[in-house]
Amino acid sequence: MNAALLVILAFAVTPGLSATGSEELLRRSDTRGDLLAGRSIVWQGSVEYLDFRLTDFQLALLDAGELMLLRNSIFARLGYRFRNASIASHFESFDWYDPSLEDVSSMLSETDRLNIAYIRHFEDRVEDPGPGLPGMEELAGFWHGSASVGSGYSERYLLFPEGDFVYRENSMDGSARLLELSGAWHAEAGHLVLEADSAVYLEGGEIVEPYASWGSDYVIEGGRECPAALDPALTLRLPVDGYTPDYASSTGEDGFDHLTVPYMMIGTGGFWRMHADPSMGWLE
Repeated sequence: MNAALLVILAFAVTPGLSATGSEELLRRSDTRGDLLAGRSIVWQGSVEYLDFRLTDFQLALLDAGELMLLRNSIFARLGYRFRNASIASHFESFDWYDPSLEDVSSMLSETDRLNIAYIRHFEDRVEDPGPGLPGMEELAGFWHGSASVGSGYSERYLLFPEGDFVYRENSMDGSARLLELSGAWHAEAGHLVLEADSAVYLEGGEIVEPYASWGSDYVIEGGRECPAALDPALTLRLPVDGYTPDYASSTGEDGFDHLTVPYMMIGTGGFWRMHADPSMGWLE
């Protein structure tokens, strides 16, 4: 595993949150902050990571074959007996695999169903890249995960026309460990391709209940932001859908002036270009 991802995360348990509950929240933040979690599930059989919603970045690192195996890991974990010999052989290499059931659909959790849907979205775009994307001039800018900026930023992609990018996590999500990615970007076959060579993680801190304007169900307080080099760089392929230069006109919402901006889906989320100058996304 990339050494930069092996961040030692130390938590304290805060009164008001049980030790058991804090441990589960710790595991959730650690899992979602691990860029290589998808690969760990596929190649190491670390299916405990499937307890949580997989992130776009964890999926974007995988090729078509790995995405297929990741999706089937959800069924394998429940004991599904695969008819495909090569898929069955892959899972038989893991001690936890017990192929005993012909149908596990009723056993799928809500998280399982969400993960299956998101994985399929990535798989579908590998098979069919969709219509071509506009040039870098149209794609460059400050892309925000909501149509307006309130008391804090949502997720944001800052795509610079020179080919550099910065991704910043939702500033109102106090539970995030992975805070920032940066590197180079380009568009290719219906995908936004990020070559991430740097990251910023939140190390340490304690779990507390949310307060003030935090939008997450718990907060890591007192942590330290730690930059890390990703060597080698990680290539993330995020499917792009529904690009339109004028969101309001495309939806019939002409009465909303703040929506008359370019829009596209990046991965599984919708993003609006709030400004053609990506540096505007740095303003706090």
